[in-house]
Amino acid sequence: MKIKIFLTLAVVAVVLSLSSCKASKQYVQYISKKENIITPETKNVIVFATEDIRVNEFKKTFDKNFIDKRVFVNDFMTDFSKQAKLNNLFSKVSIDNKSTAYSSVNLENTDYVIYFSNIEVTNRVEWRNSGGMGMNGMGGMQTTSVEYCILNIKVEIYDAKNNKEVLDFVAIGEASVFLFNFTKTFQKAKERAIEHIVNYLKLGKTEYTKY
Repeated sequence: MKIKIFLTLAVVAVVLSLSSCKASKQYVQYISKKENIITPETKNVIVFATEDIRVNEFKKTFDKNFIDKRVFVNDFMTDFSKQAKLNNLFSKVSIDNKSTAYSSVNLENTDYVIYFSNIEVTNRVEWRNSGGMGMNGMGGMQTTSVEYCILNIKVEIYDAKNNKEVLDFVAIGEASVFLFNFTKTFQKAKERAIEHIVNYLKLGKTEYTKY
């Protein structure tokens, strides 16, 4: 009996130890910086985005919440603009809903242009082991799966005064599915992608504890 209790406690201790060690992940990747943006909080910025979105997973959720891809990118740009203003990232953020290329953007009274492209909606499945009590009273391991919604987006920033790209990177937003609420999961992944973009531009932050 003592051996069974000891084994059970040992399994629980291992599980608790593993769960307390939270790994971190790079949510801003493939950074190519040509120049720094000096005093960004004083700059006027225009944002535009591509409609070329690859919806590889969560397609039903995407179609349920957005009439078409243009609606999604407009929603993304609006939310980014709000967060940029809340964080005092730029002096002014304007949204260009019509342009699909830098060459067509009206650069008058603009310091920088931000272009969102290569947008991809995908997923990943994570397998987790957890401790449990078997039918014979012995400790055992149970395997469960967790699905994540992932939003990848490339961010390109151009110096409008000198007509040149100064920075580009890929931002990742992800969220786990909870109680089969796929819409909430998708929205959370989008919010985190925006959060990671804002935090990188403001603080240079790229790494977060995995969600």
